[in-house]
Amino acid sequence: MSYGVVVRHAANLVTLLRVALIVPFAVAVRAAHAGASGWPAAALFAIIAASDVLDGRLARRFAAASGRGGMLDHGADIAFLLTALGTYAGLGKAPWWVPASIAAAFAVYVATSLRGRAGPPRLIGSRLGHLGGIANYVLVGVLVFNDTVGLDWVPPPVLTACFAAVPGYSGLSILARLGRGRR
Repeated sequence: MSYGVVVRHAANLVTLLRVALIVPFAVAVRAAHAGASGWPAAALFAIIAASDVLDGRLARRFAAASGRGGMLDHGADIAFLLTALGTYAGLGKAPWWVPASIAAAFAVYVATSLRGRAGPPRLIGSRLGHLGGIANYVLVGVLVFNDTVGLDWVPPPVLTACFAAVPGYSGLSILARLGRGRR
């Protein structure tokens, strides 16, 4: 493979790394809750989060940003977030409605982005959706370090407030997207 091909596809390769680490992350979280160390899950989370920051920067740096790459990035994000938060919900560490709220907001995001568009599919971002995505990653990070690693830095009432915020900002994102479609 030539250097030019690697550079042109570097961002997508980093995104695919994130996809490849989703199942090992979930397995590491479950293993930690069965008595193994939580640090492998923390290391995987750090790599996954870093890949989310890095892929977009690489795409812009090498002028390789594309609609398909953006869709791959968003797909990797939602697959990771729903798997991670679904794993924590399955372990009884997060309410089921946290991943459900995120899934609903993402479904509306995709539907409103693709509605009535001609040409290749492209997801249309929003500042509120971007901030919600960051908040979702932070929530997974809090669960990883607070619960899986066992640092217990975030007291239960604060964690409960974080969970309660998810349907709030997810709902605002849905309303903003649906409101934008009526104009």
